[in-house]
Amino acid sequence: MPTAKGKPAAEKAAPAEPGTTAPAGKKSIAAALARKPSRKVAKDMLVLELRRLRAMFTEIAERYVANAEGEIASVIETVEGKTLPAARVAKMLEVVRGLSVKPRKGRRKDLARIEGATASLRKELGE
Repeated sequence: MPTAKGKPAAEKAAPAEPGTTAPAGKKSIAAALARKPSRKVAKDMLVLELRRLRAMFTEIAERYVANAEGEIASVIETVEGKTLPAARVAKMLEVVRGLSVKPRKGRRKDLARIEGATASLRKELGE
């Protein structure tokens, strides 16, 4: 079948027989994946994965903060909307004032304490 320039079309190469080598310059994908990556490639892959991990951590932290703030906002709305007995208010104040946190240290246990206090307040309010 002639091409636009009038030359016959080149025949397609037949698939390689098992046991024969691939044409020069073409590497088998399976063989390339089976080899250990070079030190530089491995390092670059690690850097990419660490950047992805950092982005995931940031996303999780943002959602965690949003959820915790939502819980606290819910307690605030409930307290503002209800008429509460003085004894109950005093008990809830003890819970809030009894929190021992150090925000500057940025510790997970401080977040857990705040979550625990919020849960205690929600329980006290009957939510």
